Amino acid sequence: MINDSDMELVELAIGGDERSFENLIQRHYLPVYQLSYKWCRVKEDAEEITQEVFIKLGRKLNTFNRKSSFRTWLYRIVINTTRDYARKNSISRTYESAFAEEQSREQVDETPSNPVSVQEVYDALDMLPAKQKAALLLVATEGMNHKEASKVLNCSETTVSWRIHRARRTLRNIFTARCNNGK
Repeated sequence: MINDSDMELVELAIGGDERSFENLIQRHYLPVYQLSYKWCRVKEDAEEITQEVFIKLGRKLNTFNRKSSFRTWLYRIVINTTRDYARKNSISRTYESAFAEEQSREQVDETPSNPVSVQEVYDALDMLPAKQKAALLLVATEGMNHKEASKVLNCSETTVSWRIHRARRTLRNIFTARCNNGK
């Protein structure tokens, strides 16, 4: 059953096969957690969001209409859950423990040719409007193309492109201002 496609597992899970549902969770747990973490940058919050996503998946699986891939449909649940969680909990804690973990894995070269730290990138991402941040994260970090991201975000490909363009422009302005202020 490990080699079954997502669609086969979905069909079996909808039919009541608990093992198929468990296989779906195992197959998608890490990507869901990683996207949640990229959004909130707090390990405990990402874990809670991931649990909530799979609770929602269990409740909503029978509503999957098969017009998109299972992954696209699941990522829409992840994005909506992270937004809801952020609104509900007003994520305003410091990100020190999350940043320490992430920084140890993703050190950015802080030579004069690249004076931006991981923390500064995350801080700048947090300044983006939620829709721009979601589009940028799906395309830049999850490897989705604009068409896949548009399905997850329930908007047109053109809208995804525009959001990414605006996000990049905003980030460029943030870092330009930072450089001009002498840091």
